[in-house]
Amino acid sequence: MKPVFQVLFGLIITATIGAVILSLSVDSMVKSNIESTTSEMLDTSVEVEDVTISILNGKGSIKGITIHNPEGFSENPAVKLQQITLEIDPYSLFSETVRVKEIRIENPELYFEQKVIGSNLNALSDELGGDSSSDTNVIVDHLLIEDGRLTLTTDIGEEKSVQGAFSKIEIEGIGKEGNDTMEQVVEQILKPILEEATKEAIKQGLMDEAKDTVKELLDG
Repeated sequence: MKPVFQVLFGLIITATIGAVILSLSVDSMVKSNIESTTSEMLDTSVEVEDVTISILNGKGSIKGITIHNPEGFSENPAVKLQQITLEIDPYSLFSETVRVKEIRIENPELYFEQKVIGSNLNALSDELGGDSSSDTNVIVDHLLIEDGRLTLTTDIGEEKSVQGAFSKIEIEGIGKEGNDTMEQVVEQILKPILEEATKEAIKQGLMDEAKDTVKELLDG
């Protein structure tokens, strides 16, 4: 092999290894940020199974986000986001504003628990909207959440468990002004999901049962 080709071959190998290391670094950074940011916002433990993002085209996936129940509820998960696909502007990963072209969340699973003290998802929702500590701004051009499944349970009075669903949530231009922090964008993604579960609980009468039980306790 002629020296010039040896040099070129060496550069290609070096660039490939560098790209792999950088990609792994980005994956780890995104995974850690999701876990720490969401956990701090919701005051409960959050786990992410795996993150894969290509630094070449910005396309990737996030698998297995589990948001656990807040204190006072069961040890079951409150929210499970098993499959998320996304497309990021790869150059923006190294800037002060990360631009996400699309986030698609498919088949999210929510587990609504209604107790006398309130519901688990309302407790999580109440934690949203706190102070932001992130220095990174985020823009999401398009958010699509589809085919959500709900399991709604209550142990107030007669134990009850019902199944529900919602077909689609679609939002354009989250943080489009360029000054929304990561915490604010996460809030705008999670809030409509939690609200859909609450609407279904109201439809099923679970929250009315809770109010009636509290009234009986106070009257008694």
